[in-house]
Amino acid sequence: MNKAFHIMATVTIMLSLFSLVTQSTAEEPPATQGSFKASAERGKMIFDTVCSHCHNATYEESRIGAPGLRGVLERHDVNWLNHWIKSPETFAKTDKTAQALIESNPFGLTMPTLPIVQDEHNRADIIEFLKTLK
Repeated sequence: MNKAFHIMATVTIMLSLFSLVTQSTAEEPPATQGSFKASAERGKMIFDTVCSHCHNATYEESRIGAPGLRGVLERHDVNWLNHWIKSPETFAKTDKTAQALIESNPFGLTMPTLPIVQDEHNRADIIEFLKTLK
């Protein structure tokens, strides 16, 4: 992988994140009301806008060495995925499976901690979408 590719991928991801973060989420109920229901549709939107830059929705590893996410819930449980998505680098400090996943990337790339997934609703939506990839 050349440096220009990595720069372009980073810029694309950051622009996608900015677009999602600045969109209104008024239709989502606040967490304090306890009525939030994860949505595969919202999760797909986040996946298509952010995650698909590095991951495939198939079993196939991506061109940058990120694992394909079809069947990911057969490999990891929801709690593990929630921790991983929220902060891969931090989680890898305490989880051997997460550390091995980071070390397995053939290009030395790691999944970044993304601002959009710091919101628990966004993580729940992404995981709900991942459940559909069977």
